[in-house]
Amino acid sequence: MTTSRSLLPALLSLGLLAACQGREQGFGTGPENPAADKDAGAAARPLAGIYADTMPCNDCQGIATRLTLKPDSLYELQETYLGRTSPVNYRRGPWRVRGQVVTLEPSGNDPVRRYKVEATDQALRLLDATGKPMQDAGQDYTLDRLSAANLSETGTRREFTGKYTYQTSGATFVECGTDKRYTLADAGPGAELQQRYGTTRKQAGQPVFVRVQATVQPGSSGEALAVEKILEMKPDPICPQAQKQAFQQ
Repeated sequence: MTTSRSLLPALLSLGLLAACQGREQGFGTGPENPAADKDAGAAARPLAGIYADTMPCNDCQGIATRLTLKPDSLYELQETYLGRTSPVNYRRGPWRVRGQVVTLEPSGNDPVRRYKVEATDQALRLLDATGKPMQDAGQDYTLDRLSAANLSETGTRREFTGKYTYQTSGATFVECGTDKRYTLADAGPGAELQQRYGTTRKQAGQPVFVRVQATVQPGSSGEALAVEKILEMKPDPICPQAQKQAFQQ
């Protein structure tokens, strides 16, 4: 992709909008950008996936962007500014969909980020502060869905949130948002999970909430998680989509 301009003007506008309002702004309900009055709920699940491309940049070689919309209502966004000495920007937080608009909740000093869902649901187009698709001659502000990418396919590495249980028969992990069940290895961080479970759970056999960095691997009975790092463990097994604070107008 040819890149000659930057996202900076649009993102500055988005930042000003977020600073002035402190919350998501509603868009019109016309044909350009119809938005429902409330969250789309279950409609968000089909949008879960990995979207990537190189976005325009005026002072670097491009912004390699990878956006993961997870079924637990959390997102991970990694932007690598090609050609810079300190190139990586990472943010995470809740995401939501209303009408045709996907909104990423602000993270740190980053502004609200919004994308329009393309008709095929295979791409997300960056929106400006007014809720209209970014338009810049010769530039493409679209993130394409990776056709081969499945959030649970072997080799996928990402954050997982879910309910963890350890019993004598072994450890199980049920992912938030999909209820997909994974087995876990007992070695490495998996062993630490087992130890921490014993001191965190309220009762024997009761699940706890965990957030881990892990890679999907083949297991003896379906997919398994190779845990690389334990990010969080809490005694109450409440998933993010059930406890997140809505960022609504």
